[in-house]
Amino acid sequence: MFKKVLVPIDLQDPAGAKRSLTTVAEYSSDDVELHLMSVLPGYQMPMVASYFPKEAVAKALSAMKQELKTLAGNILGDREFSVEVCEGKAHQAIVKHAGEIGADLIIIGAQKHGAVEKMMLGTVTAKVTERAKCSVLVLKS
Repeated sequence: MFKKVLVPIDLQDPAGAKRSLTTVAEYSSDDVELHLMSVLPGYQMPMVASYFPKEAVAKALSAMKQELKTLAGNILGDREFSVEVCEGKAHQAIVKHAGEIGADLIIIGAQKHGAVEKMMLGTVTAKVTERAKCSVLVLKS
């Protein structure tokens, strides 16, 4: 049914990351094109960028990519997958990448947030479900 699946992984939530990858491993077939991604918060904003050397962001992105590859490899085993790590606002990066790869499904974990935090900031998951042009499967903990 679904041929291209995007799985955003929050590396700051190791339990959620493992849960998402385990679910994907259990419920998707080998013929599904699996795309994993993680997003580094936007350090290139002018106010923030002035505090970091230019190479710091590149090193952080590279380290995140390796961490995601290692985590996914441990859970998915020999299963083929691609990895993308980018920088910016998570919900925007996820929706953009889904469009770029032609994803027909996004599988995203939901983190628990308090009512005030949801009302003031929203959540990445809520914003992705609102803005994505493809189906979104939310994994609740």
